[in-house]
Amino acid sequence: MKRVIPLFMLVVILGLMISACGGGGNAPTAAATQPAAVEEPMATDAGDGPGSAATGGYKAEPVTGGGTITGKITYSGAPVEPEVMTVDKDTERCGESKEILKVKTDGSGGLADAVVRITNIQTGKPLEELGTEFVLDQVDCVYVPTVLIVPVGAEVTIKNSDAILHNVHTTPFDNPPLNVAQPASQTEIKSPAFTIPEIIPVGCDVHAWMHADIVVVDNPYAIATGADGTFTLTDVPPGDYTVEVWHSELGLQTANVSVVEGQEATVNVDYK
Repeated sequence: MKRVIPLFMLVVILGLMISACGGGGNAPTAAATQPAAVEEPMATDAGDGPGSAATGGYKAEPVTGGGTITGKITYSGAPVEPEVMTVDKDTERCGESKEILKVKTDGSGGLADAVVRITNIQTGKPLEELGTEFVLDQVDCVYVPTVLIVPVGAEVTIKNSDAILHNVHTTPFDNPPLNVAQPASQTEIKSPAFTIPEIIPVGCDVHAWMHADIVVVDNPYAIATGADGTFTLTDVPPGDYTVEVWHSELGLQTANVSVVEGQEATVNVDYK
């Protein structure tokens, strides 16, 4: 009996130790049930529309009580004379000469083809507000439109309505370049998807005067001015914003604006 009692006590002690290490019915503490932060999958916006994976933090949300930014971009500097270029090929389609006017204004000084966009907006209407199909056409050896605004993630359809040989040549810094011949038989080609916001010049190596700009943006609050220089940005969430104005020949200007719920704010910018 003297040997049995110590053995029995040893078994009891071992049982108590196993229970204390979690083998019993005691519930784990709250801290032990929390998964480590690195184990949580990160939410993504993939599949939410063009450019959703590369919008620099911009997030589409319903806009309640949005306001409007409207205004006019003008040019009051010295008159810019058109550059006249002699056409030495494809004259049956391009004409004998081309008049290139790099600064287009109306009678009131309204500046066409200026890009107006909000640069510091984080939430608002979806990128799809810019559209879902983006087309750059070649008509009478001129790009139409001169400025094409495209959301990140989108492609551009480049048409050849001239039925002659063109060569589409883009020169981006960050996006994939495009440098391809487009013969008369190839009425449409597709650009690569643009994934990084930037301004991309487009030219034609066959017809040196042809020029356009593809402006890749990461939020939908961007627009090119019409022939009279006016613009309107709608459904802007209330807040304080920086508005950037860019023109391919005249450069960049900025302005600050405050948008109040349901109100219209005005931004007028003049290039001297």
